[in-house]
Amino acid sequence: MRRAIAVVAAFGTLLLGGALPDSSPPPLCRPAGDAGLRPSRDLYCLELVARPDVPVSVTGVVELGRAESPFDVATTRTGSQRYDASLVLEGLPDPSALGPYSSYVAWVTPPSLDPMIKVGVVANGRTHLGEIHFDKFLVFVTAEASGNVTERTGRLVLRGMSPSIRMQQHSLLMMARSADTGSARHEMAGMDHDGVQWRMPPSRPGTPMVPMPGVDGLVPAEEPFLPGGGVDAATLPEARPRTMVRLRNRDTLDLTASLVRRTINGRVLVMYAYNGQYPGPLIRVDEGSEVVVRFHNAIDLPTAVHWHGLRLENKSDGAPGVTQDPVNPGDGYIYRIRFRDSGIYWYHPHVREDIQQDLGLYGNILVRPKRPDAFGPSHRDEVIMLDDLLLGEGGLVPYGKDAVTHALMGRFGTTFLVNGDPAYQLEVRPNEIVRFFFTNVANTRTFNLSIPGAQLKLVGADVGRYEREEWTDHVVIAPAQRYIVDVRFPTAGRYPLLNQVQAIDHNLGNFFPEADTLGVVTATGATIRPSLTAEYQRLRTNGDV
Repeated sequence: MRRAIAVVAAFGTLLLGGALPDSSPPPLCRPAGDAGLRPSRDLYCLELVARPDVPVSVTGVVELGRAESPFDVATTRTGSQRYDASLVLEGLPDPSALGPYSSYVAWVTPPSLDPMIKVGVVANGRTHLGEIHFDKFLVFVTAEASGNVTERTGRLVLRGMSPSIRMQQHSLLMMARSADTGSARHEMAGMDHDGVQWRMPPSRPGTPMVPMPGVDGLVPAEEPFLPGGGVDAATLPEARPRTMVRLRNRDTLDLTASLVRRTINGRVLVMYAYNGQYPGPLIRVDEGSEVVVRFHNAIDLPTAVHWHGLRLENKSDGAPGVTQDPVNPGDGYIYRIRFRDSGIYWYHPHVREDIQQDLGLYGNILVRPKRPDAFGPSHRDEVIMLDDLLLGEGGLVPYGKDAVTHALMGRFGTTFLVNGDPAYQLEVRPNEIVRFFFTNVANTRTFNLSIPGAQLKLVGADVGRYEREEWTDHVVIAPAQRYIVDVRFPTAGRYPLLNQVQAIDHNLGNFFPEADTLGVVTATGATIRPSLTAEYQRLRTNGDV
C-alpha cells in the first residue's frame, strides 16, 4: 500500500458542454465591494486578462460553480474536482472591429496547450460553459472568422489561468539531495520530554528533495505526547475486533475507554479503545428506543462521549465546556440516549479529538427503522469505519501535549484503516447485494471511494434514507460524514475497495494521481439465492422523506 499523504485535489479534465445562455444560477463572483455572501474569489473566480491591444473596457471572469453531485464536493471517480463553469463578459466590441472576424469563441486547455478544447461561441453577458475537471487549466477567448471553427486560429482577446496554477515550486526552502544520501528523507528527532521525542512524518517514497539545513530541525513548540506515559505495551491487554451489541428499549450499556496494545504493520503501539475493541462496540438499536450508557474513563486524559448526529438532551450530548464537564481519569458519567431517528450514527470524544479519536476512540450506532420496507431489499449489512493513522519507522508520530500541533482536528495519516484493520477483507457470494454503512472517522482526510466492477447505488446518508436513490461510481466522504450504499457484486472475483484522489506535491506545485487499496471484497462460491437484482435495479423514490 502506498503511504503518500494525499488530499482530494482542489481543482480540476473538461467535459464538453454547449455554450448555452443561462441566467438562473446566482453569480458567484460579485464585485469586491458587494457585501453579499459568496465563496472565496481566489478559489472560484477565474479573472480573465485582456491583451494590451484590446480596448480597456473588455473584462471577463469564469465562475467555477459546483457541478451536480450527490456529495458535498463534486469530483470524478479518480478524484479531480468538477466545476460547472460560466463565463461573464463585458465590453466586447463587435468582432469585426478587431479584424476579419465574426464571432468570439471560448477555449479550455491544460498548461501544455494540448488538447485545446472548444467550449463554444460566447458574447457579452453570461454564458454557461459546462463542466471542467482539469487539475490545472487555462481559458482563452479569441475572435474567430466563424463560430464553426474547430481549431483556434484567430486573434487572442482574453486569457486566464485556474487558481490551481498559482501553486509554485517551493524552491527557496528546498535543495536537491546529493547522490550519496539516498532519495527519501528519514525521520528526524527533536526535543525529548519524559522519554518521548518529536519524530517528523516520513516523506513520500521517491521524494528527491529535502529541507534546507536549519529547516530540517524545526519541531513544534509544544511538548510531544504519546499515550500511556511510557507504559510498556506488553503489559496492556491486546485490543480485539469489535462486537455487535444489541440494545433494546431501556437497556443499559457499560462503556469504558482504556489503554490497549495494538500491532499495526509490524509496529506494536499503545492506543485507546472502547471496551477494548477496535472500533468500539457496534451498537444496534431500534428507532424510538431509549438506553442508558454508564461511561468510565480509564485513559490518561480527560474525555467524554459525544453521540454524533443524534437528537438528545443537552446533558447527554458529550460536549465538554458546553453540555458537561470533562470526565477525568478514573471518573464516570451517565448518558441517557434516545434514538428518535433511524440511520447510521457514531460516538467519539470531543476532548482532544486529534489524539483520542485518532488513537481509536470511535464506534458506530445503527438505528434500525420501524418500517421493515424503509430500504429496498439487500442480502446483508456491513458497517464500515474509515480511518488513517500517522506512523513512521519508530511508530506513532507524537502529538502535542497541551495543544494541537496540526490544522483543525488533526493530521493526515500514512496508514489506512478499515474498521481498524490495515488489510480489510470481506467475502461475499456472486450477485450478492450488500448494504454498506460508511462512516469517515479520520480527523482530516476526505476519502473518494470506489469498487471497480461492482454496481453502487446511493440510498441514504447521515440521517437515513434519501428522497431519491441514485446510481454512482464513487463516494466522496468527508470527516464525520456517513453514506449508505447498496453494492451489487455481479460475478465471482476480487473487488478492491479503492481510495482515488489527485494528490498535491507541494514541493513541486504538481498534482499526481494516488490510488490506495483499502481492502478487498472477494465474491466466491455459488450464486446467491434468492436473487434481488430486479428490485435492486429500480431507483426508489421515498415520498415520506
